Amino acid sequence: MSFFFGRRHSVSGAPAEDDGVPRNPNMRLRRRASVPNAPSQTRGTHDRNVFQDLFRRHRDDSEMEMSTVERGHGSTHANQSKKSTATATKGHTGSQSSPQVHEPVAKGHNQEGNHDATSSSEYALSKKDIETLFSGAPFFLLERGKYDHHYPQVIFPFDDHDPTIQNLWDRKPLPHPSYTLCTLHAHLPVPDRWVISKDEPIHLNSWKKTGGAKRATFDIGIFEVPNMLSMNGKDPGAVGLRHFLELPVADAVRYPEEPKKLNYIQLSSIPASEVYELMEHYHDVYALSGGAAYDRKQLLCDGPSAWKKIGVRDINLQCLVERLRTLTNLRRELLHGKKATTILDIESTRDLYSGLFTKFLYPPSKPLLADSSLAHSLKSQIKALTMTLAARNAWVDFSLPEWRLYAGQLLWEAGPHPDGDLLDPSTCSKPWMHPTLERRWLLIQMLLAAELLLRLDATVRVGILDNSKELQITAQDVDDFEKLRSGKVDWDLVVVRRFMDTFDISYRADEPDHPGFDPVEHTGHQRGEKNHEKNPRSFFENLLHRSLSGSAAESTESAWKCSLVPTYLDQQLQGLLVFGQEIGWPGLDGLRAGLESAIGSGQMNEAIANAYNKPVHNMLPVEAGAPLSKEEMHTRSPSRRWIALHCSQDQKASVQLGGWITRSWLSGFVFPGEQISHLLMATILENDPDALAKLGPIANLYGGFAYNGMTWWSKECVVGRVLASLEDTKECLGWIRSAVVPKDAWTVQPLDNSWFEVSVQPPLSMPGKPRIRQGNKIAYESTPLGRGERVSGAFSLPLDSPLEKEPKKVVFETLTFSGKDGQSLENTPHPIVDRTLMTFSIASGTDSPWKVSFQLRYNVRFITSHECRPPGNFISYHCACPTGSGTSTPSSSSSPRHHRLPGHPLHSGYKYKHISLESLPEHYVSDDAFLETSHHSNHSNHHRNHEVLIVDARGGHERETFARAWCASLGYHALIGRVGRTCLACCIREARAISVKVVLRVDGGVNRSPYPSTQTLPGLKEI
Repeated sequence: MSFFFGRRHSVSGAPAEDDGVPRNPNMRLRRRASVPNAPSQTRGTHDRNVFQDLFRRHRDDSEMEMSTVERGHGSTHANQSKKSTATATKGHTGSQSSPQVHEPVAKGHNQEGNHDATSSSEYALSKKDIETLFSGAPFFLLERGKYDHHYPQVIFPFDDHDPTIQNLWDRKPLPHPSYTLCTLHAHLPVPDRWVISKDEPIHLNSWKKTGGAKRATFDIGIFEVPNMLSMNGKDPGAVGLRHFLELPVADAVRYPEEPKKLNYIQLSSIPASEVYELMEHYHDVYALSGGAAYDRKQLLCDGPSAWKKIGVRDINLQCLVERLRTLTNLRRELLHGKKATTILDIESTRDLYSGLFTKFLYPPSKPLLADSSLAHSLKSQIKALTMTLAARNAWVDFSLPEWRLYAGQLLWEAGPHPDGDLLDPSTCSKPWMHPTLERRWLLIQMLLAAELLLRLDATVRVGILDNSKELQITAQDVDDFEKLRSGKVDWDLVVVRRFMDTFDISYRADEPDHPGFDPVEHTGHQRGEKNHEKNPRSFFENLLHRSLSGSAAESTESAWKCSLVPTYLDQQLQGLLVFGQEIGWPGLDGLRAGLESAIGSGQMNEAIANAYNKPVHNMLPVEAGAPLSKEEMHTRSPSRRWIALHCSQDQKASVQLGGWITRSWLSGFVFPGEQISHLLMATILENDPDALAKLGPIANLYGGFAYNGMTWWSKECVVGRVLASLEDTKECLGWIRSAVVPKDAWTVQPLDNSWFEVSVQPPLSMPGKPRIRQGNKIAYESTPLGRGERVSGAFSLPLDSPLEKEPKKVVFETLTFSGKDGQSLENTPHPIVDRTLMTFSIASGTDSPWKVSFQLRYNVRFITSHECRPPGNFISYHCACPTGSGTSTPSSSSSPRHHRLPGHPLHSGYKYKHISLESLPEHYVSDDAFLETSHHSNHSNHHRNHEVLIVDARGGHERETFARAWCASLGYHALIGRVGRTCLACCIREARAISVKVVLRVDGGVNRSPYPSTQTLPGLKEI
């Protein structure tokens, strides 16, 4: 029955012997002493030796000075700890206490986790040792859901009773309540009128306690992919682990789904009489519902006779709207009422059947029912509704991300359309054709989805939870429904929930039809018959015109008689203004004044209600070029997502409210996924006349633009992700503002007031399936216990090297663009950047600076490292570098204040290599150098390919930008390991978990989280 309740939690798929999680249910872990500055507890000699052994091994290793900082854990002898001393260095100088990484002692020793026989100074780690050492260390794994979906999870199994550790994250919270529309994942609610600005909460008004809505019984069980809660990583321009892992299986990749294989009937295997009967009913109701593909536009043009094939009647508009309103009110009662209610409390099963199959659908034939003896059952109604909505390409498919963006165009924009994939009424001369037919068709889709949703909810509550004898649900019923439903039907249910939550629906009988509209005159005019006196109707056209009082008259009633009034206008407006403030929009004051004067405050005014119930017309100016083709709407380009902004202001209108994009955002008719970022920026642009005049009406929501000496970049553009680490950048919900304006490579002039499309290549990746499809491998590759022996000598404590006293100074110089074959981009409409060059200068002491340039070729991503908390420890330590580098050293002195190690231990099976920032220009390797080797490669090379590269980018924002540009030039994704948030060992393990080659260690002085996870300890910031 899991399909009714959504995905269930499951156990990690990691092997029992390698994930470090106790399998015995009786061995539940008690609360650890993991809060900051917890009083030290008395430990035995065994515990003391475990900690001392970690420090001894690391201190002895640091005495080997090497110019190239490289370390292979697996090649360190197990008996090396015998030569260590237990005495800590008294001076605590950087050179003495520095845990410099080095080359292996025994180069012939290459096998991971393979050590010599355990010496007397090594100890097999007990359960208590493991719990103590790895307290606060994140475990990475996959949770398997329905339909072969996998959900990345981060857990702290040794701290399950410590909320301060369980609440560690790699993402920022959503800064405004309106932004929760972007996700279907469970999350803490954002209080009303509360925003997060510059990482600090701002209370606009005093908080108030309000009653939340109850959950519906039926759980659709799907989520947006990638996870939008994880889109806002704690580092600028970065995403969280969940978002990154789900990118290869995103909705844009997964949909449209492959049609399900059908059990076709072999005509040769059935009697001739049955063949003739089958052919005789070919044009009957639901005749093509078994998987046949349609063309939505052609289906609309073919009219009611074609709609009958998928079971849909020519529905009376007033009946449709009133039923939608009834179902909407019922759902609100279900969610907000005092007692549990279902549709069966209002209408009987037979009444539901009668209303559905006499007003909206044709009754299905008996062979289509699961049980012909229960023709009026709720199950037969669910099956008929599901089959109708699942008709391929007959409806708007909201499983496609592009339709989630363009849904508002169906509701509010009148043709001709400058973009999108909508029907042109001039191409059809049938009597039922009407300019609002597509709006009407969407309303029918919403009605059928609402009927299905409330029946499913009643089925779960009455048939399963209440064990009703009148409504019995069997395993076969569940299996039958699973075979019928598809991603398209699931998303219909998601959209109709948002539709009913967003609008107050009513029928306006006094609303006139399209002014002066005549179906025959309209189609004739579109064919060029402008002079009606010279082009009189033919006899048949007149006869057809007089017969519209029949079934076609239902289709020609204006769908604008359905009034949709938004219910969350004020909250959506505040969310838009917060977005404008967070991205530093220069025209925000004018934007606020214009929208607030139009919308007002308090109750919905009549002018706004009318603005939402009148079509908007959008005609592109001549200089904007031809309308965008439908291929642009359905493109899968990683660098281009064009959309036409509203630029035809109706001066006669009482309210200037932009176009369908603005109406979509302000109404809250926004669906889960990346579309929220597109709608926010597009709404800002089309309501700023100055920006619209300078930039033009065609926006590229996957690119960036320069405007008035500043640039704004979509987070989908690699240029924005690299520039995000510079000082004085701003970021909010998928858009980044930067002070860097690109220059033309030929003229060296700034390319201001222009859009940019930046061409990129896919980043390098391991061969085979995406990481999220590799099941147990995430947990297996990143377990803190490693894959070798679990003895004290197999672990070491990797730390960051101390900062140089006089490091080389890295300065960002310029960002230059050039077109195809190096052509200039000046005065080019919609410029396509073929070559993106980022130039830096490096200076050292009195030496003259030299310049380094990186070409941003690859569409790489940056991932925020997940927070960890180092384990409690009785050995005190202090920071060797007071600037917050995070480098700590053991001390023989005791202190009652410090009770934490500077990081988590790392097993010798994890290979990593340090690279200095200044040496990055020399590390240009072939594209496949880091990929997994084939079975014919030698074992040593296999280990090198598994190395994680640690790039020391501490020392300033521009050093981090330098490292990011290097990653984009080579095609390496990178994990941003901020010092003080994540220890080096956990960064290395997470990089292995998500199959990322590079870890960028950056300064820990910037707190990207509005909620400090712990108190600050000396020498360790935010750990």
